[in-house]
Amino acid sequence: MTISPDPKYTVEPPHEIEVRLPNGVSGTIAIPHATAFDGDFVDGLHPPTHKCAIILHGQGGHRDYCYQKHLAHRLARDLGMYSLRIDFRGCGESEDIADPMVGRVLESDIEDIEECCRYMIDSSLNPLGTSFTILSIVGHSRGGVAMFLWACKQLKLTNGGITVPNLINCSARFVSHTVTGRYGFKQDSVLISQYRYGRYQPVPFTKKELESLATADLEPIKDLPLDTSVLSVYGMNDSIIPPNDCQHYANALNRGPFSHRLELIPDASHNFFGSTQVKDLDAHEILRLPITKYNVFNYNYLVVDNIIDFLQPENELQRFVAASRNVGHLPRWKKVEGISNFRDMGGWKINLPRFHGPGKTVYVKPNFLYRCALTSHVTEAGVATMKNELGIHAVFDLRSDGEIEKDGAPRELIEKHGIKWIHAPVFTSDDYSPQAIAMRYTNLLTCWSTYVNVYDNMLENGVSCFRLIFEYIRDEQKPFVFHCTAGKDRTGILGMLILLLVGVDKNTLAREYELTTVGLRPDHPKLKEGFMKVVDKFKSDNEDVSDFEQLISQGRSSFNIYEDGFNNLISSRYEAMLSTIEMFNNPNEKYGGIVNYMKEYLKFLDDDIRTIYNVLVSTSPSFSFSGNLEFVHSTKTNEAKL
Repeated sequence: MTISPDPKYTVEPPHEIEVRLPNGVSGTIAIPHATAFDGDFVDGLHPPTHKCAIILHGQGGHRDYCYQKHLAHRLARDLGMYSLRIDFRGCGESEDIADPMVGRVLESDIEDIEECCRYMIDSSLNPLGTSFTILSIVGHSRGGVAMFLWACKQLKLTNGGITVPNLINCSARFVSHTVTGRYGFKQDSVLISQYRYGRYQPVPFTKKELESLATADLEPIKDLPLDTSVLSVYGMNDSIIPPNDCQHYANALNRGPFSHRLELIPDASHNFFGSTQVKDLDAHEILRLPITKYNVFNYNYLVVDNIIDFLQPENELQRFVAASRNVGHLPRWKKVEGISNFRDMGGWKINLPRFHGPGKTVYVKPNFLYRCALTSHVTEAGVATMKNELGIHAVFDLRSDGEIEKDGAPRELIEKHGIKWIHAPVFTSDDYSPQAIAMRYTNLLTCWSTYVNVYDNMLENGVSCFRLIFEYIRDEQKPFVFHCTAGKDRTGILGMLILLLVGVDKNTLAREYELTTVGLRPDHPKLKEGFMKVVDKFKSDNEDVSDFEQLISQGRSSFNIYEDGFNNLISSRYEAMLSTIEMFNNPNEKYGGIVNYMKEYLKFLDDDIRTIYNVLVSTSPSFSFSGNLEFVHSTKTNEAKL
């Protein structure tokens, strides 16, 4: 009896580009399968994102061994992610190390990782002309050690460091000195078998390279911030590294909820191949894994399963919510009676502050900038909270005239407590023509990937609104809150503009936007009820809606407008914001980035922009409380240090 492997392990190779980085690193960029089709919506394929993974091999390996190629192809198909998998210098098809007497030390690997990240982040360097967000680095064995050392090095940079939210460690060594037992030296180097230029061949391995591996200090990983989560995957029959190294990683990296996840694969070796021949047909039927020519399970496919699951958007959101619950010692989410999705947008550490040079640690000012959903049902107690506890001086309502007429606005109640209520509509009036509704719903209901069209429209039409609020920041310099109906789209775009201006990184900005997915959950039943009424009315007012429904479903046979359409409508997907930022920042497109938008669209002068920036940031480490305390952003305890 023959049992076929699970069909998910058979992946049609995507389009790939062979690249050579400026420092001589050779690599392969895998491009999401969906980019090869007209439209993003082919059954079984994830729409392309602006997310990228860097995939690193171990000692003696290359970019296509073990799980590396299969992982790249699964990321492209299942998550719409781009990836760059490389040969480190001195390995595979990459250039030789400059000094053969020194050899390939860990420092050169760290330099290669930095080069890879900068290459994919900078649209002027990579052949795709895209500023990707590095979502994950996947390091195998020695590549995992280099990955952690690189991440720790980023922590030491006051600004300009790259934060990668997901580090994936496969079979990395923790107790470094144990590596010396694998090699015997009688001279300055020994020959080891290594994949080079298409085949395995003897390659010098120097004493200096061994010393580099044997003295690597992994203890600092315990200080990685909570906004960096780690997945560790180990084979339980690993004969290359000590069996308890995975425990050391687990202990060091368990910094808080969801900060570390450990997966152990029984019977798997260091490179995740089976250790015993397959004789149990039942086990084969359960696992449905491919079998090698040596009649052992290929557990590399199980490694990839774990990585794909770890990087699922809902799992990423869960980790981010846990990591960002507090701003220093203040809760990010605010309890304001009668209002959902109320949160402080401050406290984020700014990696590349727009107007501060090296040497300054800069944060988005907390207790100043708030966002929320509809305020129409706020209570007297809720307004008192805004005034007395949060210090809010103004409420900006971004809704249209029609929305305010329909749902009301608590202007009198708010102003009774001495808070300004300011109507700042992104769209002054609503177009309810069938054509306008069809176009609007096509972009809102089809998928997160079509939201960029909605947000482009808001950036064009919201100029008066956005200028008014930036003027308030410049002139009044007092805490305020802004909202639309759900506190999601128009609110999200204004939040994007503010955080881009101060220099918050794209990953943090997109995750902050995605928090609305959580903040809106209490309102889902009411929102769905209203949504279904609107769809039913649209259908009753139009004799033939088949073209409309086909336009929204984009040919997906399983698409249901009431379920899938509503889920898209209420979503605040990380990927949607990344796509919008990429469109907005593109120097060759109409907006040309935040500074150009502030000047050309909002008509601010350089001095205005600098003033607004200064109001929105803080360089004080004790901004969230008083006393002789040091503020620590997203550390393992979120506690102050004396």
